[in-house]
Amino acid sequence: MQTNYKINIYGSTGKIGSKTLKILKNYFPKMKINLLVANNNYKKLIDQVQQYKPNYVCILNKKKYFIVKKNLNLTKTKIIEPDEINEYIINSKSDFSILSISGYNALNFILPIFSNTKNLGIVNKESIVSAGHLFKKLLRKFKVNLTPLDSEHYSLFNFFKNNYILDIDEINKIYLTASGGPFLDTKLSQLYKAPFNKVIKHPKWKMGYKNSIDSATMVNKCLELIEAHYLFDIDFNKLDILVHPEALVHSIVEYKNHTSILNYFHHDMSIPIYNFLSSSINKKKLLKINNESDFSNKLNINFSPPNQNQFPILKIFNEIEK
Repeated sequence: MQTNYKINIYGSTGKIGSKTLKILKNYFPKMKINLLVANNNYKKLIDQVQQYKPNYVCILNKKKYFIVKKNLNLTKTKIIEPDEINEYIINSKSDFSILSISGYNALNFILPIFSNTKNLGIVNKESIVSAGHLFKKLLRKFKVNLTPLDSEHYSLFNFFKNNYILDIDEINKIYLTASGGPFLDTKLSQLYKAPFNKVIKHPKWKMGYKNSIDSATMVNKCLELIEAHYLFDIDFNKLDILVHPEALVHSIVEYKNHTSILNYFHHDMSIPIYNFLSSSINKKKLLKINNESDFSNKLNINFSPPNQNQFPILKIFNEIEK
């Protein structure tokens, strides 16, 4: 049984990358952190190198490259120049990769990563939305095991994995849930003057600026519907959105026989990350979650259709979808 697993993390200084490193330290200490890639945050990247001691590191901002190189000159970690990172990825191999680079820049790494890794955990909807029609071909070509790590798509991934004999025709509708963001109960007239500091304050998740703003406007959920369409080969007429403020049920599968499956887990990204990493490793140490919901106590969950007047992007998306 293999024990010397290697992992590459693209976007190591972001929320997902930082959480992944903590999980590796606490639950997978024998897994070797091979490569850390960051965009701009050179200070945090330097701290991560000193703490986790990866084999290689790369900062994509060329201006910050020389700062990183100077500060890490005495370490054993090798610093890869930004222009050489794809060549390194293509000519090396990893067992696991986490792709959590925000935005369309992640597209620059798709082909190199597919040729490099066995198991890919992805937290980047833009690459799937824009190139989803290519993903299945690439996955088959390179034989990569893809696991989506966003909570909604991970919940569906887990559902389909455990129901592999399921006939998709038996499903009437699949709902992705949305918390409604920080302005769920705010009047439309007040949204035009919403301050930036409130827009980025998501009620359940700690995210970067872009994802927080996209969540507040429901743009994020529209993109996630497209992502689900490509990831699971689901027609758009079977996909819909439900507002669920508690963010505990991440998707709902509604069968044609009038029964439904609610895919529930605590709103902590550690759960999909840990389960992805343990997918090929027999782990005896179980993940611990702070403040996890207790079914023995009273648990209130609510669902409602999104208000298109409050989230006008839904009108635009529905027109595009048709």
